Amino acid sequence: MTLIPEDETVTRPIMAWEKLTEARLEEVLTAYKADIPLGMIREENDFRISVAGAQEKTALLRIGNDWCIPKGITPTTHIIKLPIGEIRQPNATLDLSQSVDNEYYCLLLAKELGLNVPDAEIIKAGNVRALAVERFDRRWNAERTVLLRLPQEDMCQTFGLPSSVKYESDGGPGIARIMAFLMGSSEALKDRYDFMKFQVFQWLIGATDGHAKNFSVFIQAGGSYRLTPFYDIISAFPVLGGAGIHISDLKLAMGLNASKGKKTAIDKIYPRHFLATAKVLRFPEVQMHEILSDFARMIPAALDNVKTSLPTDFPENVVTAVETNVLRLHGRLSREYGIK
Repeated sequence: MTLIPEDETVTRPIMAWEKLTEARLEEVLTAYKADIPLGMIREENDFRISVAGAQEKTALLRIGNDWCIPKGITPTTHIIKLPIGEIRQPNATLDLSQSVDNEYYCLLLAKELGLNVPDAEIIKAGNVRALAVERFDRRWNAERTVLLRLPQEDMCQTFGLPSSVKYESDGGPGIARIMAFLMGSSEALKDRYDFMKFQVFQWLIGATDGHAKNFSVFIQAGGSYRLTPFYDIISAFPVLGGAGIHISDLKLAMGLNASKGKKTAIDKIYPRHFLATAKVLRFPEVQMHEILSDFARMIPAALDNVKTSLPTDFPENVVTAVETNVLRLHGRLSREYGIK
């Protein structure tokens, strides 16, 4: 939003930017490197990768093949994410130095499995390596002369909650509340289906950071809204084996329904918990079965396709860690649906 004096005429916005050389791009990215904020030092034992709080980010404008710094009111086109690095918690040390590769891999796998996620690429400038994620809250006009900002809000904003309660365990919204809200979406059937599908995907890849601020809606004309693409997707599997981190520490940010209370521990979740959750939500059982059986059928080929598409210098340990654990959990689906 731009405020102007009453006596000033509104003119067509003019795009302006500074083109960056590789050396200048490295300077810009290096300037955003900083220590992990103190807010990441949490007292509870739950393992969480709070990307928004931990990862240094900036935003840049892409014009053709050039990276640029926007001037004035010119919007940016990409979120640039630097490696998270090492996070020290009271009971563990989390090595997230490969977070760029981790998120890139997860986005590719999500896209391969038919989930709506933004395009991303790994960029390099000198000794700096970063993930450039295309912003879905931007759109060029028909003439591609003006870049427009699309209004959106995350689920904490939607429910009028502070970011301090973004996790369900802290009082934030869970699956049921968000699914109820999506009943009012302009694309309610699709959005609810996609949201449930993404819950299964998060379980399969060991994504522990699917809290309320990591789900958003586009605000449309007339007060309508619809789900945005999924974003900030990172697997916790590559950090297993570090100081104090075990598979039993990994929990989903939003719990699933179980015979007694909620089930969040990733290694304790089975297809029946998604079906129980769907029943409570009155989400069609046939659709939940469809989602689960589709993952059972698609996972092996999707993993192979993603691996084939990766650059030759991509860290093998990230691929192996995610792939091994995805296939292990996938076994629970394939046994349930008789798919080898």
